[in-house]
Amino acid sequence: MRIILCDDDIPFTQFFSKQLRSVFEKYGLIPDIVPTYTGIDALREFTRKPTDALFLDIDMPEKDGFSVAEELSKMPAKPLIIFLSSLEHLVYKSFAFQPFWFLRKTHLEDLPLIIEKMIQLLNSQKIYYTITMNGSNIRIPITDISYFESDGHYTIVHYDNKTIRFKARISDIETDLCKYFFVRCHVGYLLNCRFIKICSRTNVTLTTETVIPVSRAKSDETQTVFMTYMRSLRP
Repeated sequence: MRIILCDDDIPFTQFFSKQLRSVFEKYGLIPDIVPTYTGIDALREFTRKPTDALFLDIDMPEKDGFSVAEELSKMPAKPLIIFLSSLEHLVYKSFAFQPFWFLRKTHLEDLPLIIEKMIQLLNSQKIYYTITMNGSNIRIPITDISYFESDGHYTIVHYDNKTIRFKARISDIETDLCKYFFVRCHVGYLLNCRFIKICSRTNVTLTTETVIPVSRAKSDETQTVFMTYMRSLRP
C-alpha cells in the first residue's frame, strides 16, 4: 500500500507519518508512506507510481489542497483523498471533491477508524463484476464501474472511461450489486454511489459530470441509499 502525505508543516508531517505507520502495523501492514511538503510535489509523486491514498492539507502556499484535489479528479485513477486540516469550517466545501474523509488535526484519535474503513474499501476493489461475451469472461472491478444503463434487451456498463454492451437484465445486476451501494435511480439506470457528486430528487450528477435522471418512484430510495453510503464513510 502506497500513501502520500502532503502538508507544509514539516514537524507535523514527520509526527503524523509515525502515527500512520503505527496504526497500519496493527493490521499487519507496512505501508510505503511518501511525505511531501507542497501540492506540486504531491502531484508529481502521484504520477510517478500508483497510489492508494493521499492525506492532504488544505491551507498550503502555491497550490492548496483543494487545487490538488481538483487536478486529481481529472485523472483516471485517483487515490482516496483524506483532507487533513485544522480549518474545520472547510469541511462542507471539501465535499465538492468527494473526499474519503475529512480528518481534523484536533481529532487525530479518529485515525484508527479511518484506516480501518480505508482498508475495507481498498479490499473491496478486489470484488469484480464478470461479463460473459462470446464465451469469454471480462472481469471489471466494481469500484471502476460508475453506472449501468439499460438498452432494450442489453445493458451498457460504463467504467474507467470505457463502455461494454452485453446481454443482461439490469434487474439481475441490481440484485448482485445492491449490497455494494449500487442504487436503481431509474428503471433504466443502476448507479454506483461512489461516483455520485450531487444527488437531487430529479437527477444525479456523477463525478464524471454525467447527469442521470432520477424517477419519481425511485427518488426516496436513491436519497436513502446515497445517504447511507455517505454515513458509512464517516464516524
